[in-house]
Amino acid sequence: MKQSYLLILTVLLFGSVSEVNSAQSLKSVDLRFEDAQTDEVPDFQRHVVPLLSRLGCNGRACHGSFQGRGGFQLSLFGYDFAVDHQALFNEDSPRVNLESPNDSLIIAKPTDEFEHEGGKRYEKESWEHNLIRQWITGGAKFEENSVSKLLRVEITPEEILFSRQGQTEQLTVIAVWEDGTREDVTPLVRYYTNDNLIADVDQDGLVTSGESKGDTHVVISYDKAVVPIPVLRPLTNLVGKRYPKIETPTRIDELVVEKLRKLGIVPSDIASDAEFLRRVSLDISGTLPTAQEAAEFIQDKSPNKRAQKVEALLNSPGYAAWWATKLSDFTGNNDQQLVNTSPIRTGPGEIWYRWIEQRVAQNVPYD
Repeated sequence: MKQSYLLILTVLLFGSVSEVNSAQSLKSVDLRFEDAQTDEVPDFQRHVVPLLSRLGCNGRACHGSFQGRGGFQLSLFGYDFAVDHQALFNEDSPRVNLESPNDSLIIAKPTDEFEHEGGKRYEKESWEHNLIRQWITGGAKFEENSVSKLLRVEITPEEILFSRQGQTEQLTVIAVWEDGTREDVTPLVRYYTNDNLIADVDQDGLVTSGESKGDTHVVISYDKAVVPIPVLRPLTNLVGKRYPKIETPTRIDELVVEKLRKLGIVPSDIASDAEFLRRVSLDISGTLPTAQEAAEFIQDKSPNKRAQKVEALLNSPGYAAWWATKLSDFTGNNDQQLVNTSPIRTGPGEIWYRWIEQRVAQNVPYD
């Protein structure tokens, strides 16, 4: 009975039994293209563009820069498939030779057969070489009107918890497409770390614990997906059964303590009323409470006075002003940065700030 329900659910998701049966689970491209004699033709969106990203070809320091490089320009990190495909066939300097695939500049330059400012990006007869050559041999196609839709990427493990320096963990990335295809894209992903002293990652997704303790993220980028993977290493030995019992009266407390437990950090004692009022006022509205406000709050015996104070601060003009200032800093809002956006030098920064302030005050969602 369970299998029947599963089949019905899957058919509802994919549309028909035939589509369910056609859904594929594909091995990674480094295995599928290690043999130069393969008959498979790579997909421009799913394979070629991500490979160019992994090789650094469309990075900001190479052909993805604003002015391109060496007369050849790609979209930054491959976010515009149509533009990139057209660029490869540019009449002035075509990178693809359909009549003689091995003479294509997209092969000759990255293998350093022709002089290449970016140096050698892959070896001849490697899986990267075979993949690009097979795409050109197959017609170097891209169907602009049938762009594939990536539903999600599944990353294993979803979180990494190290205990000492030098430990390693291999990430595996599976792309799930709208047509039902599941493909191991681990060799096609761009990986970077937010702090290589805590955790470093190589181009194949191998994460290594560094010399520092704490927490950071390893970020994977593939197609439209950008996904962070938490990496933690405890700062103390107060982990597991050694961690003391901490009260968690709210869901937020539960989430905070859950992370602190992994890091071996015991939270401070609950702040006094005076400490709480000072901290919460500075955090939410960027201002200190007046002496009268402090006295009234300390004398108040209501059990929920802290929650009420938070609500009051969130509805104060100071909250919108303080966080509009912070978000202006985060987004680079200053007259020097915006010098080319308006004939009035001091206008854009003020408009930007007021726009953010209004939306913070209205509690507009971030998206």
